[in-house]
Amino acid sequence: MTRPDFSPAMMMLFLRGRAVNALFDVRGTAKRDAALRRFNRDLRKQAGITGVQLDMAWMGRLQKAEPRARLWAVLGHHPSDHGLVLTDDGSAAHG
Repeated sequence: MTRPDFSPAMMMLFLRGRAVNALFDVRGTAKRDAALRRFNRDLRKQAGITGVQLDMAWMGRLQKAEPRARLWAVLGHHPSDHGLVLTDDGSAAHG
């Protein structure tokens, strides 16, 4: 069985996909900008992470395990469900 990818790059793709989905029906540049700010604010608050951590995740560069685990949980994907533990180097190891 293939091991799921919980890398920072995959998190970036998930975050951007969720943002696209959240903005699907929003028309107008100003409304889209405001909706994206709300999406990011709500995601950050739900995950209990900082704005810098969310920015790093958005760019695919968030290495620290704890904020990555929090974001994955908010996205509905839990590494522990697959027997994985995130590590601070941006990878995951069998728990």
